[in-house]
Amino acid sequence: MKFKIKTEDLKNIVSTVSRIVDPRPASPSLQGLYFKTTRENIEITGSDLDIVIKAKAGAEVEVDGEALINARVLSDMVRKLPRGEVVFSDIGSELRVEQNKLNFTLRKLDEKTYPETLLETNYENEKSLEIDPNELFESLKKVGIAASPEGGRPILTGVYFNNENDKTELAATDSYRLATHDLTNFPIKDAGILSFRSLNETAKIFEQTEGTIYINSTERELHFYNDKFSASIRKLEGSFPEYGNLFPKETIFSIEVNKSEILETLDRATVVAEGFIPVKLEVADTETLKITTINKDIGGGTEEVSIKTLGLEVGDVSGFTMSFNPNYLIQGIEVLDGNTVYMRFSGNEKPVVIQGEHETFRYLLMPVRPS
Repeated sequence: MKFKIKTEDLKNIVSTVSRIVDPRPASPSLQGLYFKTTRENIEITGSDLDIVIKAKAGAEVEVDGEALINARVLSDMVRKLPRGEVVFSDIGSELRVEQNKLNFTLRKLDEKTYPETLLETNYENEKSLEIDPNELFESLKKVGIAASPEGGRPILTGVYFNNENDKTELAATDSYRLATHDLTNFPIKDAGILSFRSLNETAKIFEQTEGTIYINSTERELHFYNDKFSASIRKLEGSFPEYGNLFPKETIFSIEVNKSEILETLDRATVVAEGFIPVKLEVADTETLKITTINKDIGGGTEEVSIKTLGLEVGDVSGFTMSFNPNYLIQGIEVLDGNTVYMRFSGNEKPVVIQGEHETFRYLLMPVRPS
C-alpha cells in the first residue's frame, strides 16, 4: 500500500473515526483504524462494536493495500503533521510516514485479526431513504439528557424510537427522569432502541457535512451515510420501559417562569449544592417562587424568582414545596425552545412535567427527599 494525501483531508477523516475507538477493547485489533485503498480514495474504518464509522478521502493511490494502525498513535501523529501532503508506504510490519524532511514509521497491527463483519456493507442502497437530519439531531440533543450513562443498564443508555399512534416519538430515561420528543417526518419505522452515545457521535459527523444524507434500517443496525461518511449503529436488544403512564393524568397547577431567570438562579444555587444536594422549590404565592439550597459544610441561601401561577386560586398554592436534583432540573430547562418555561405539578410526591413553548417536548423529573 502506498498513497499520497493532503494532511487536512487526512486529519478530518482520522479525527472523525478515531474518537469512537475504545483504547482498551476486548480484542486488541479493535484498538486500530483499518486503512484500505480503493482506486483514487482511501477508506478508514473504526469501531467499538456498538457503532462502526467509515470515512473516505481522495488520495493519489500508487499501490493498493490494507493496513491496521493503532488509533491513538495514528491520530496523535496526524494531528501534529504540518500542512501540505504526506506519503504513507507499507514496508512490511510497519507503515512509513514521509513529508518533506519528516520520516516516521508506525508499527502495524495484524489486519487479518480485524472483524470482517465491520468491514462489510450490510445494507442495500436501493432500500435507503433520504432524510433531513436537522430535526432528528436536534431532537436527540433534547431527549439524550435523560439517557443513562454508558455502563448502566444497556436499555437505559439508549433512545427509543416509538412509532405508535402514527408518529415517531423519541424517548429516553435513566429511571430518575424521562424525556420525550415528537418527530414530524422520520421515514424509518423499525429503528428500535439505539445507544445515545452512538447516535450523538453520528450527529457530530453529519452536522458538519453538506449534501444528501441517507438512512437504512436492517435487522440489527441503523445506518446513516453520504458520499464521504457512514455510521452503522447496533440496535440494543430488550424492551424499553413502559413509560406512557408515567406522565400524570391531571395537573393541580402550573407555573410560568422566564427561562433565563430561573436558569441563572439555579446556577447560583449549584455553587453550594455541589451537584448532589437537592434544591427546594417553594411556591410562596401566585407570583413568587423561592429556590433554597442548604449545604451544612458550605452554606446556603434563598433566591426569589417571579412567576405566573396557572390553574388554581391564591389560597390553594401558597406553601407548596418540592425538592429536585439541581443538575437534572437545569438540564431539562436548558434544552427547551423559547423564553418561557412551564412547570406542571400534580402533587408533592409526584413528578413535575417541564415543557417549553412547544408541546412536542416533555421532560418528567422525579422529586427527591430534601437533605
